[in-house]
Amino acid sequence: MTARRVLTAAAAPLLLAPAPFGPWQSWIPALTAVVVLALTVLGGPSAVFGAAGLSLAVDLGYVGYVGENGLTLLWMPVEYAALLVLTVRAVRVLPGRRVWWGGGLGAFAAPALPLRFTLRQPAPLDASVAGLFLAAFPVAAAVGTGLYLRRQDERRARAVDDARREQRLAVARDLHDYVAHELTGILLEVQAARFAGGRDEAEDDRLLARLEAAGQRALASMDHTLDALRDPGGATPRRHALAELPELLGDSATPPELHGLAGLPALPDAVEDAAYRVVLEALTNVRRHAPAARHVTVVLAHAPGTGLTATVTDDGPAHPRPHPGGGTGLAVLRERIAALGGELAAGPEGPGWRVVARVPTGA
Repeated sequence: MTARRVLTAAAAPLLLAPAPFGPWQSWIPALTAVVVLALTVLGGPSAVFGAAGLSLAVDLGYVGYVGENGLTLLWMPVEYAALLVLTVRAVRVLPGRRVWWGGGLGAFAAPALPLRFTLRQPAPLDASVAGLFLAAFPVAAAVGTGLYLRRQDERRARAVDDARREQRLAVARDLHDYVAHELTGILLEVQAARFAGGRDEAEDDRLLARLEAAGQRALASMDHTLDALRDPGGATPRRHALAELPELLGDSATPPELHGLAGLPALPDAVEDAAYRVVLEALTNVRRHAPAARHVTVVLAHAPGTGLTATVTDDGPAHPRPHPGGGTGLAVLRERIAALGGELAAGPEGPGWRVVARVPTGA
């Protein structure tokens, strides 16, 4: 703002310098040009109301004409250019209905400026028509530029909002997929230990080791999530490979069976990550809603034209009182799989539950 004030203070004497050499009417357009320029440099988008209003008032009350002294035309380009700038700014920035009033006032004041002089000529009609014709094109360009910049600003704002929403969704997915999985496992292990009898020291040590490992993984997931929140531009999306499934399945006291991993070809990272999350969500649901299940099977299969199929089945039975909360994991996974061109289905299978995801791999 200081630089703008210095610029305005330096421009004002230069604009007023020719005024003493003309008739007294020369001071009117000179002072008007200085005030409009000052409003343009120092004011915000709302300055268009004051600048355009002043310009129109001078148009109506001006008493000189160009024939008296050509100096009166010296300040018109400055005032006209300032009104164009204010029009662009108003159309671009002003909110709601104010954009119509501000933009319309600026778009009206700029082409009306030549009429201040042409209407007072001996033959005003020809000069006025020519002045309006010449002034209309820059005004139309100013309005168009303002509309274009306004649309670009709105697109950038939407892009920022979409990026923030995607970041929040990514954080929510990580919390749901990883932290909730580990905490559910810890909770069920603790509940089982409370009601189990006849545990020996070695079994207790194995239980504590599983709880410690699950807690460390949950903390690591939280750290990754916090890193994404602190530096969304530097944090890389978490991607898991199917080769990590044995470690995931080994977390349980009774590890699920895994079939088909060794025969898989090289797959895209996005496909492997999606399949990993399907298995993770299915195992979390087994822990939460069917803790009595004794047999869980994970089957991976790849076929040309069909892609990768990941199937998770358990023998139930479902818990009579499912754990409250949740319910969105499979819906989010359906969206993720659908974005890759695949499909996900889940439903009863015998006494238990079955989750099947098919993801095309392009091969």
